[in-house]
Amino acid sequence: MPELTRGDFTTFYAEAGDLESPAVVLLHGFTSDNRMWLPVAGPLSEDYRVIAPDLRGHGWTTAPEDLDSYTMETYAADIRDLLDDLEIDVCALVGCSFGGMVALQFATSWPERLACLVLSDTSAAYDHPDYDEAYHRREERIDSQCEIVDRFGTAELGKRAARDIADPFLAEGLRKRYSRMSREGYLGAARARRERPDLLPVLRERITVPALVCIGDEDPVLSASDVMLRELPDARYLQFNGTGHGIPSLRPELYAQELLRFLDDVEEGHPVAGKRTVG
Repeated sequence: MPELTRGDFTTFYAEAGDLESPAVVLLHGFTSDNRMWLPVAGPLSEDYRVIAPDLRGHGWTTAPEDLDSYTMETYAADIRDLLDDLEIDVCALVGCSFGGMVALQFATSWPERLACLVLSDTSAAYDHPDYDEAYHRREERIDSQCEIVDRFGTAELGKRAARDIADPFLAEGLRKRYSRMSREGYLGAARARRERPDLLPVLRERITVPALVCIGDEDPVLSASDVMLRELPDARYLQFNGTGHGIPSLRPELYAQELLRFLDDVEEGHPVAGKRTVG
């Protein structure tokens, strides 16, 4: 896997497609890594240069011991450094869940580096009066998981999470997914998502490129996505029927199809605004 090292920090990333094609950068969710994009990266790589990094504290990328080094601004700067090293001036930036939070931070910090922005299963602020009970229950569950990791480590959290999985193959995969993360990587990323800046007040001013927002109708983040959409009135909004949290993993074929359609519309200069239900 290619890597970028700056000082004592190394970012690992996967890459596919023609190096001369427009770049699409894929940012994964919390506790995941770039492998979550495998079903999507294949179709994308036929027309685009696809880059999927492991974010700070995830996968093979460095997990610093200093929890203060995990901020949303630092995550965004890691992506900027990667683009600089790859000599990519402008890209299409795609983020799912935690990766969407990083994408939003990048987009509001360096909007000139984006051709378009794609956000899935995510929010622009940690809290808001219009977020519903489902959202808050999910955050309470993540907080309780942080307590487990702080006391017993990520392997123990993986064991507990796997208890509810009937399929032994999937259960083992979940245990491995958590055990691959260090305590610092998990807690640092969790704190970054919890203490991230509220970007809702700056979205209209800073996000001027075409945007696509995707959300599942069964996703507990749905209310937060709707709040974000108020500040992105010109975005394309797709609601995926019968889908929970993590559209690129749960509905990869349909997601890839809609993503390619959006990217094609952006390249052709077609209008992107509108709301549609898919699936």
